[in-house]
Amino acid sequence: MNRILIKIFLLFPLILVFSSTIILAGEKDNSTQKKQTNSKNVIIEMNQAGAPLELKWLIQEAIEHNPEISASQKRLNAAKAKISQAKSLDDPSIRAGSYDMSNNPVNINGQTEMLQQRYGVSQKIPFPGKLRLRGEVAVEESNMAEKELQAKIQEITALVKSAFYELYYINNAIGITDENRDLLRKFAKIAETKYSVGKATQRDVLAAQVELSTLANNLIVLNKERESIIARLNILLDRPTHTSLGKPRPFEKHTLNLTIEELEDLAVKNRPELMKYDHAVKKEEANLKLSKKDYYFSDIEPMVEYMQEDKRSDTWASSLTVNVPWLWPKNRSKVKESKEGLSAAKSDYRFINNKTLFEIKDFLVKIQSSESTINLYKTGVIPQAEQSLKAARIGYESDRVDFLTLIDSQRILLNSRLLYSRSLTDFEQNLASLERAVGIQLTQ
Repeated sequence: MNRILIKIFLLFPLILVFSSTIILAGEKDNSTQKKQTNSKNVIIEMNQAGAPLELKWLIQEAIEHNPEISASQKRLNAAKAKISQAKSLDDPSIRAGSYDMSNNPVNINGQTEMLQQRYGVSQKIPFPGKLRLRGEVAVEESNMAEKELQAKIQEITALVKSAFYELYYINNAIGITDENRDLLRKFAKIAETKYSVGKATQRDVLAAQVELSTLANNLIVLNKERESIIARLNILLDRPTHTSLGKPRPFEKHTLNLTIEELEDLAVKNRPELMKYDHAVKKEEANLKLSKKDYYFSDIEPMVEYMQEDKRSDTWASSLTVNVPWLWPKNRSKVKESKEGLSAAKSDYRFINNKTLFEIKDFLVKIQSSESTINLYKTGVIPQAEQSLKAARIGYESDRVDFLTLIDSQRILLNSRLLYSRSLTDFEQNLASLERAVGIQLTQ
């Protein structure tokens, strides 16, 4: 009993130190978690506080956290892990057993002179060139997975850009509509003042109220659309849909000075989907060569066996097993399957190539159309609409034009500014889609 108490007394300081270490480690982990949580909260709070929303930050967050990109990365890692498997030999076989040469199922007398112990090792060796071709197939599959990852990154990047510019347009449209509603309130007061002194009809006052109600409804719709776009962005960033985001930072319109021939050349060299199916063709070519070798050439399986007998010398035996691949039709079907796979891969490449050429043409036409609209509204329509509204306001106040003319002028200016903002957004969205079609970033 005394010995037990002495041992407990001696071990108590060690137990105390070990427990303290665990507690400190737990506190350190908790503090780390708190720091991580706090940093995440800071980002959310910055967005809630109305900090400008940066496009580069959104793209970086999407690349790091988007589940589709993460899944593509894992598939790439899995494909790379298959390369060494494909290049390796099959597992060797080890065999152990006994052989009773006395033809007696049970040795009652305990005699072991006729009992033989056998131990063997065998290894299947494929015909020369097969392992190399299997490695080539695995390498091309890995290259395809890598191009899929690059394509997914470009796809998510284009979606983030499109959502960012759409959010910019909606915020801009809300601001423009608010400004026009304030302006329309002033017109309504002018109409009410003129109506009170008998210089305007009640129709003018009612028309102003109807227009104000229409703008109020437009603001409700725009705010709901804004919630939807924010949810889309948050999903791309793998965040809760209700997470607040700040207003997009104003940006300068990009310029594109490349011809369609230059864009097509860039796409052939850089678009990941095209490069993926190019690797698919190479993979199927290697697969066809491998299937022909499997059909025409046999594999060998050498075996070495060691035999041990009591009161006799140990002996050795060896054998060589060869498969017969051309006897059954499965290998012939495998060659046919590989030929069809190669033909399908080439067709896929032509399809993606044609799709790429169409997308480049389509997005380039849309970009040029948006750019023409931007220039038209910026230099012509909007300045003229502003002058028209100014003249209509002066004319209404001096009783030279009616109120409906004033409202029409105000509506034309509102629509012109919204169309200009829409065209600017369309330009940037189509440019993002064109960059995805080409495979590289075309602007800084």
